[in-house]
Amino acid sequence: MEQSAAFYWSTDAAGQKERFDYWREAIGAAVDPMSPELEKCNRETFRASVSGWQMGDAALMEIRASPHRTRRAPHDIARRSGDYLFLYRQQAKAWFGFDYQDDFVTEQGALCFGDADRAFVTAPTGGADFHHCVLKLPRRMFLSVLARPHDIKTQVISAASGIGALTTAYFDAFAAQAHHLSPEHQTLALQTLVSLTAAAADGHGVPDHDPRQAVRQAQLQAAKGVIEESLVRTDLTPGAVAKKLGISVRLLHRLFEQSGSSVSRYILSRRLDLARARLESPVHRHQTVLTIALDCGFDSIATFYRAFRQAFGIAPAECRSMSGK
Repeated sequence: MEQSAAFYWSTDAAGQKERFDYWREAIGAAVDPMSPELEKCNRETFRASVSGWQMGDAALMEIRASPHRTRRAPHDIARRSGDYLFLYRQQAKAWFGFDYQDDFVTEQGALCFGDADRAFVTAPTGGADFHHCVLKLPRRMFLSVLARPHDIKTQVISAASGIGALTTAYFDAFAAQAHHLSPEHQTLALQTLVSLTAAAADGHGVPDHDPRQAVRQAQLQAAKGVIEESLVRTDLTPGAVAKKLGISVRLLHRLFEQSGSSVSRYILSRRLDLARARLESPVHRHQTVLTIALDCGFDSIATFYRAFRQAFGIAPAECRSMSGK
């Protein structure tokens, strides 16, 4: 995959009266030809932005906009066919109509899967702003995992548990980290996400598609997310993480072993990274080393000092001194 490249458009670059017209051009350039609609009386207060990263033929975008209606009409599709599929993470509740039928409302946080070349109309509900994260994936990436890659019915694939929940969690992790990944790691992460999506998409997966490796990657990522949320808790244990995920402790250990680490080593490493960041930060310079150690989940100063020196080659106090804080 080619090196990723960042892009950004904002209506702030246009005059107040030209913002909505500027947005029509920007959204067409960043996503696809669209037909946004908004009453003239509301156009002077309109604001919107789209930011993201191009990753070879794939693209990840975050779109924010004042309330309006957007269409991808047949004539827009005729202007430029995308030949790719979408994953949408709706950060605000929105109404969708596809092919001008099969209308449905996506709840806040819903992850949807659909075809870029299917006509649709959408608008946020309740006067809310548009806010969604969109991943464009070339259709060719799905040819081996979807039974009908050219006949995709848009659907919500997020769920409270199961493969839909794993897919959503992995999507969020990818969206947060994509711009930090090398092109090779972006490719691997996208392939995992494609496999998860195919497994989660109702009635679309091929019969012999085996998503187990993708599921393991998603479970590992979900475990890391649970650890991050509870990193400073002294009662954070492998058992607590496994219980939160609804898996066995044995499976949790196997997930980390396959990544070349262990649950305990990963927790320790993340706590040490957090502690070092606080020691080097002027925001925490009024705190003692002991306070920082305890606030980062360590249960004794001796354990903290020993682990810190082993990881970084210096004592915590030396680290603070060297940073000049």
